[in-house]
Amino acid sequence: MLHPTVERVGLDRLDATWNPFQSQFWAKAKRVASWRAFAFRFTYSSDDGSESESTVVMVLVRRLVFRLRIAYVPFGPDHSAYRCDPADLTRDFARLVRPLLPKGTAFIRFDLPWGEPDNEQVAPVLGKNLRTCNESVQPEATARIDLSDGYDAVRIRYRERARRNVRKAQAKSIRIETWNGDPRTFEAWYSVYVDTAKRDGFTARSASYIRNFLDIGASDVRSILYVARYGSAILGGAIILESPAVALYLYGASLRVDGCSPSYLLQDYAIREACSHGCKVYDLYGISGPQQRGSHLEGLRLFKRAFGGYVCYRPQSFDYVYRHLTRFLYANFENIRFKIHRKRHPKRMSQQYSISTEE
Repeated sequence: MLHPTVERVGLDRLDATWNPFQSQFWAKAKRVASWRAFAFRFTYSSDDGSESESTVVMVLVRRLVFRLRIAYVPFGPDHSAYRCDPADLTRDFARLVRPLLPKGTAFIRFDLPWGEPDNEQVAPVLGKNLRTCNESVQPEATARIDLSDGYDAVRIRYRERARRNVRKAQAKSIRIETWNGDPRTFEAWYSVYVDTAKRDGFTARSASYIRNFLDIGASDVRSILYVARYGSAILGGAIILESPAVALYLYGASLRVDGCSPSYLLQDYAIREACSHGCKVYDLYGISGPQQRGSHLEGLRLFKRAFGGYVCYRPQSFDYVYRHLTRFLYANFENIRFKIHRKRHPKRMSQQYSISTEE
């Protein structure tokens, strides 16, 4: 029988190879939003030490009010690394990590990693002290592309929609380039990003937040801004996270000119660059989920599936509760806030994985 243990370790022990959100980079990125990062080694081992299963999990903690705090695990722990079901896994981790978290932590929220490709049968994680969230923090489905055979093989599998729009952008002489740090180029792209936010109904991140995001220095993950130019004008851009194995499309914005948008050409360029950098997977990050959950992302599904690949799903966000009254009050406040925002912006796309809508 295997017994679970948790011990605190340094953030440098995180392995971001297949998960950019479990990284030193992401810890630094969330520090700006007042999240404090901790890393823990989570191990199942036999009494005699002959069997052992172990990963390092990053937990983000933020203060609510007074001494109350919430904890959050982005895309972890990786249940594929252990021989137990997600409910037992997360319950064991949450129970054992509690004494190691700052005092006053009311609950710990989990967004589990992606499941098997094209398997839509994803069950919620249920059990004692586990509470499913009405709305997930991260998307419940994503479109991914296998890059292991190289760019030419990936390009062949594009659907006609993507090929057609790439050709249109090229015919308009739209060109894509990697941002070189020039402040004026960033300001021009940010202006397009704000316009896209107003048009599509999502809340734009501040310029300082995104600039800090692009300036973060970390050894495990890097961020790259690709910009689209039409003559001297900036028409759009995309921010990509790259770990050793995964390139992930996180932020984007675009304008149309003469009925043509650079969005497809931007993705094509980012995919080609990811292949040249040795990445094995390109994650377009964020489409509508199973059973019509996240229906406000349905428009993104049409765009992102145009590049071929496959779809991965995961369970809804859920909490392991330490303080039930605090979590009850927080969840009700969260639900009310979401309903108000959705009523104001019924076609809202989340700022974390938004692009402009495309025909």
